[in-house]
Amino acid sequence: SGEKIYQELQNKGIEVLYDDREDVSAGVKFADADLIGIPVRLVVSEKAKDKIEWKNRDSQKVELLTLSEVIKKLAR
Repeated sequence: SGEKIYQELQNKGIEVLYDDREDVSAGVKFADADLIGIPVRLVVSEKAKDKIEWKNRDSQKVELLTLSEVIKKLAR
């Protein structure tokens, strides 16, 4: 779940903005993240199964990664 991943990243010392608003669409959340300059967007969804969608703000490319892969990339 998003909450579990949030806690895991926080425990590793990775700064996270967790957008858990339920009253807005994913598109609004994505636009807000871009507006405030979030460099990496992670999306947890049923569609991605056990993977996490990774997208850099300056790219259109979306990758599906495991949590350990996400942590490695963020630790760089």
